[in-house]
Amino acid sequence: MQSVSDIKRHIKSNTQIYQITRAMYLISVSKMRRAMDLYKSNTAYFTKVRAAMKDIIQHTGGVEHPFLRREILPNPEAKHAYIVIAGDKGMAGAYNHNVLNAAFAHMQGNDRQKYIFTVGQIAGEFFSRHGFMADMEFLTIAQNPSLRNARLVTDTIVDLYRQKLLDEVYIVYTKMVSSVAQEPKIIRLLPVLYSSFDDVSDTWEEEGEHYNEILYESSPKQVMDTLIPQYLIGTIYGALVQSYASGHIARMNAMTSATHNAEEMLRKLRLDYNRARQAAITREMTEIVSGVNALSSAH
Repeated sequence: MQSVSDIKRHIKSNTQIYQITRAMYLISVSKMRRAMDLYKSNTAYFTKVRAAMKDIIQHTGGVEHPFLRREILPNPEAKHAYIVIAGDKGMAGAYNHNVLNAAFAHMQGNDRQKYIFTVGQIAGEFFSRHGFMADMEFLTIAQNPSLRNARLVTDTIVDLYRQKLLDEVYIVYTKMVSSVAQEPKIIRLLPVLYSSFDDVSDTWEEEGEHYNEILYESSPKQVMDTLIPQYLIGTIYGALVQSYASGHIARMNAMTSATHNAEEMLRKLRLDYNRARQAAITREMTEIVSGVNALSSAH
């Protein structure tokens, strides 16, 4: 049996662990809620942008734009880019592991030339271990999913795409399905397919109006020049926030488990402490009685 002093030392260290894991849980709850509030406040604007883009596509007979395609034609020499979003920290369960493995598996199934843009320190480290060097790293964005940072990523990708250095761009992130479920998602950012707006309801039909053709001033292409970057910013911002919230939910779940384990360990240690303390008291009393009996016998 451990000594009383050893058990007290273990109780102290486990109490500190409990306090740390509990604090990390509460911090993650606060950050996750704040991130989702920001995400919801931007959703209305993003939905309107997508609806406007669908209206233009439907009511102009198609728009010729370098960022828009009806379909992706096979091209064995196409240059693909991946924006992979992970975290800067561990202790988040399988959050980083799942999204990075999903990205790696998608890349392995694609033999074309690849460029990797990582968000979060762990993503860069992961690809480095697997023999891939990130072409660009956004190290401070994972913990700050702001529209400003989403615009920074978008401007970088759009500039490379305009120069024809990239043919297809994918973003890999973690979608928050619920408070207990998160799943890796891989979506195509560029070129934007007409089918990307199939899930958008027709605003004209909702308002009870029907138009075969609509004239836009300026031209539909010029309108798209403004809308498509906004669409990309909204998509990237949503992916950043979803990943950020998912990471904190995974950390909340991991810290809940760690806190529960610490509580269970403390309960067992306190029982051991009480047993050890009782045994020490009993031993001391036995030694006192034995000493008294020995003195009595000597006289």
